[in-house]
Amino acid sequence: MYVFTWLAFIGLCIQSGILLTSYFLSFSNPDVSKKLFGGINLFQYYNYSFYHYSFILFYKIMIGISEAWIAYLLIRLLKDLDIANPFNKSVCKLMKQTSISILCLWFIVMLHNTHIQFIGKKYNFEMDLYSSEFLFVSGVLFIFSQIIKRGIEIQQENDLII
Repeated sequence: MYVFTWLAFIGLCIQSGILLTSYFLSFSNPDVSKKLFGGINLFQYYNYSFYHYSFILFYKIMIGISEAWIAYLLIRLLKDLDIANPFNKSVCKLMKQTSISILCLWFIVMLHNTHIQFIGKKYNFEMDLYSSEFLFVSGVLFIFSQIIKRGIEIQQENDLII
């Protein structure tokens, strides 16, 4: 899992970098907005308003950066995770940070989807929406972090008794 998480992190960093580079290239060549990374076509938004095109691409870049950050937190979590002693403060802290980061990712995705739907439906543009299950994942991870926190408390109580 550690290796796969590193691969995901590197891939997400590359994806965000390509989108950012494509954005700067689209200043001089609007056709770049037709063939963005992953087959994304934002040419309609570019022609309508460069302002809206910039915001939509900014959302996509922020989503990629957020996903890369979450992958980095998972790398740290897997590095600190000790099966012999799973209840430690660093694991609990990293799980909570990951949960909060996923919640922030959900917020960015909701902003992106709302903006895309508003403009897309108004002008009958192609809409490329993100899934919104991040809220559920964030909640589950937060619950697990609270379980780990309680396990740490019980472990500390047992250490005091012995």
